[in-house]
Amino acid sequence: MPKRLAIIAPYQVKILEYEQAEPGPHDVLVQTEIASGKHGTTTGMFDGGVWHGHTFSPDIGYFQQTDMPEENSKPIDEIHPMNTGTSGVGVVTAVGSSVTRWQIGDRVFGPMDIREINTCHEDRLHALDNIRPETALCIEPAYVAFHCIRESAVRYGDTVAVVGLGAIGLLTVEMARAAGAAKIFAIDPLPNRRAWAAENGADEVYDPTAGDVAQQLRAANGGNGVDIAIEISGSYRALDTALKVVRMCGTVCSAGFYKGDAQGLFLGRDWHHKRLNLIVPHGCGWGHQPRDYPNWTTERANQTLVVMMHKGLLRAPGLINPIVPITAVQPIFDKMKSDPNQLLKYAVTL
Repeated sequence: MPKRLAIIAPYQVKILEYEQAEPGPHDVLVQTEIASGKHGTTTGMFDGGVWHGHTFSPDIGYFQQTDMPEENSKPIDEIHPMNTGTSGVGVVTAVGSSVTRWQIGDRVFGPMDIREINTCHEDRLHALDNIRPETALCIEPAYVAFHCIRESAVRYGDTVAVVGLGAIGLLTVEMARAAGAAKIFAIDPLPNRRAWAAENGADEVYDPTAGDVAQQLRAANGGNGVDIAIEISGSYRALDTALKVVRMCGTVCSAGFYKGDAQGLFLGRDWHHKRLNLIVPHGCGWGHQPRDYPNWTTERANQTLVVMMHKGLLRAPGLINPIVPITAVQPIFDKMKSDPNQLLKYAVTL
């Protein structure tokens, strides 16, 4: 029987066997070579503090208190395991009766779990061709970064600050440069993340724990705030930093997955006085289309990211780290619990 890497308890993974079904008419079976997971949303589900007994219904239109179990209170055990993967690369081994796009032997990538054989819908896969597997694995965080850039309307010549340099933040730095931003300022307390940003598009990098970042950034930007600040750490203090570094009537793109009550965030100060525009980009939350739908859809966005990978405009060199065999993943989850900021986006070889 094939094996999968499953979450069986908060911060605990185990290799489990599973039954592999035959492909449906539009399904493709992929023998997985390498697959990747992420830890930000996952740890948010473990730790709680996000919804606190509230749930969102598109019919109601806002988060409402409920007696139903929260997402992060559903049982997680060997009988009810959680998937670990978000994207993968592999070789097609079987196709459904109606599949015309793929043939056995094709190397493909797309949404996949960390398991030996993934069942994928034919329309959600992309040809690997000349794309590095480590770059292909970044398509899921790149989807959010892409909408941060598009929906905050980063234009040629704009000045941009990216606050929070996890995988999405670093990809946002790279995309802002490709979009033609004149100056890019990257902010994160971890030196390895600042170094990556400096090598891949950022003009200046700042440690928010070392002095007044807003003052330092403005000094480097001719005394002005940036046109657009993109916050992707999920920290309320980081969101406050984004409010400070942006110019009067500028735009703050808030993509962080915030947990618990807001602390250290004073909306009566920069937010109110500077008359800022605050947006949350597509790719955060669920049940909605991009702002420029129907011209842009999920399918078009993903296809565009693949084109950018083929052209070498989306590279993400060294962003996937660490890469480990399926038998050596538990230490990564231990680090998620003890020191999650040291992780970017891990991958697993199968």
